[in-house]
Amino acid sequence: MRHSLAPFLILLSALLTQAQTGPCTESAIKQGNVPVADDAFSYMPPYGKPAVGKPAIQEANTKSFSGRINIQHSWVGDHKIVIAPSGDMAYEYGTVHMAYDSKEEGGHHEFEAVILSVYKAAAGVCQKVALTMQPLDEKSEHCTHHSGAEPKA
Repeated sequence: MRHSLAPFLILLSALLTQAQTGPCTESAIKQGNVPVADDAFSYMPPYGKPAVGKPAIQEANTKSFSGRINIQHSWVGDHKIVIAPSGDMAYEYGTVHMAYDSKEEGGHHEFEAVILSVYKAAAGVCQKVALTMQPLDEKSEHCTHHSGAEPKA
């Protein structure tokens, strides 16, 4: 009986190791350098509507966020990364605290938002295929102005 467990344990170990060796690993996602897929989907309220495809996402990001500087973000509360056993897909979700200064408005903005990202392997590389972000509460999107500066109208 003792010898019959050895093959099972070897197989279990191989399966667990395989889950950590696919392209979409927790480590790869945490590093934050996962490329956006050519056919990715993204939605954030500043876009006004979903953006589909890497060029449309880049255009929406430029239009919506180019006036933001000193951008900081950090996970708060629940943050989870779930990896498929094969390592070919994963998703990540949680709450993030965002802060940035606005060149247009001359102020500092902070808010919390929920984020959901989906990752999929293609040609042996993990790629971000979907991203959505939603502020938790419009009241949390506030602006405090540096040194009494007023926002531009």
